[in-house]
Amino acid sequence: MKRSCLFFLSIVFFATCNKSEPVLEDGRVDGENHSVIEYIKRLGYHESEIRDIDDNYYLVDGDILFVKDAKPSFSIFGDGPKTKQSGTSNYVGYNIQPNVTVRIDPSLSAYTAEITAALAIWNSVINTRLKFSLTTSTNQHILISHLNLGTGGCGAATFPMNGLPGTRVYLNANEMAGMSVAQRQGLAAHELGHAIGFRHTNWQADGENQTGTDPGTGAKFHAVNILGTPGGSNPDPNSIMNSGSGIVSCSDMVNTTLSSYDIVAFQFLYPSSGSVLGASPVFRYFHVNTDDHFFTTNINELGNGSNNGWIFEGVGFFAPSMIAYPNTIPIYRYYSASKGDHFYTRTPGSYNKFVSEGIAFYAFYPGSSGAMPVYRYFNGNKSDHHYTKNPSEGSMGGYSYEGIEFYAF
Repeated sequence: MKRSCLFFLSIVFFATCNKSEPVLEDGRVDGENHSVIEYIKRLGYHESEIRDIDDNYYLVDGDILFVKDAKPSFSIFGDGPKTKQSGTSNYVGYNIQPNVTVRIDPSLSAYTAEITAALAIWNSVINTRLKFSLTTSTNQHILISHLNLGTGGCGAATFPMNGLPGTRVYLNANEMAGMSVAQRQGLAAHELGHAIGFRHTNWQADGENQTGTDPGTGAKFHAVNILGTPGGSNPDPNSIMNSGSGIVSCSDMVNTTLSSYDIVAFQFLYPSSGSVLGASPVFRYFHVNTDDHFFTTNINELGNGSNNGWIFEGVGFFAPSMIAYPNTIPIYRYYSASKGDHFYTRTPGSYNKFVSEGIAFYAFYPGSSGAMPVYRYFNGNKSDHHYTKNPSEGSMGGYSYEGIEFYAF
C-alpha cells in the first residue's frame, strides 16, 4: 500500500479541485485586469498558467483564484519577490475555536443534508478541539454557496488568514446534480478541509508547487509533512484531501470519508488538551518580515495574529504546570531586537545581543512519561531560532538542526 503524506500551507486566495488546462484569454483583459495579471506574473507564474474562467476570477495553476477587480499593491515585491518562508499554515485562531460556524446560502439549500453530513465527518474525529456548527446568522465564519466553475470544477475554498478560517466555500451545484449523496458529502468535507488549512494531500504527485509566494504578505509558503503521517513522495490514496486531477466529471470522485492519516493530521493541527491534565497550550506564531518564530502560553500577547506581520500557526505543543507534574524545568525566553529573533532555552545565562524576558513556560526532563522531544533549529541567514515536535520541518530551506531543547506534549 502506498504511504501517505499530508501537507499544509499559507496562502490567502482560493484552492479549487478543477485541474483543467489553463488558457489566457487576452481579449477580455482591460487596464485594471491587466494589473492583476501583472501581479500574478510577478508572483512567479507564467501567462500560460493563467486561465480566464468568468467575469469575476482568474484561475492560476489549477489551484488558486484571483479576483479580477482586486487592486493589488506591488510594494511587497521591492526589487524582486520576497524570500520569506513560513513552512506552516495559517490556522484557525485558538479563540475562534472550538466553534467554527457555517451558513448555507440559499443557492445550495437543496444540499443542506449533504453539507450537514460533511460537517459531521470532521466533527466525529475525537481528540480535536475544532468543531463545526451550522448557523443562520449572517455573522458566520464560513459561507457555503454555489459557484459555476465549469465542467469538472467541483468546488473551491479560501484558506485561513489572520486566525480566521477561510470565509468562503464554493460548491458547483451544476456538477453536484450528477453526484451521489456520498460524493456530495465528500466534496463539501474536502472544501471545508481547505478552509481550515489543509492543502491537497497529493500535491506532489499532482505536479503542484511545494513553495510559492503568499500574495497577501509577500511571504513564501512551504509544504511540510504533518507529524504522525508517514511522509515520502507517495500520496495517501484514501485521503479525502486528494485533488481531482484529470477528472472528466465530479461524479468520478472516489474518496468520500476521512482516511486514517487525515484523522491523524486533523488531531495534530487542532489538538484537544483534554487528555493532557493540567497542561497549557503553547501558541506558535511566525513573523513574515523578520522570519521570527514566537511561542507563548498567553493567547492575549498576539491573539489570532495581527496586521503588523504576525501569523498564528496554532498550538506548537502543550507545556506542563509545575503543580500538575514532577520533573519540570523552566524554559527561558530571550529576544534580540537587532536580530529580530526570539530564543528559548532551558539554560539561563548571558547571550550576545539577547535580552532576557523571563520564564516563557515549563517543560520536561528527558524520559518523562508521554512527553515528546522538541527540536531546536537555527537559520543563520534569517537569524531565526525555531522549535518544533515535527522533525520534518527541519527540511525547510536554510535551517540547521541544533538538538533537542526540551520535552513537551
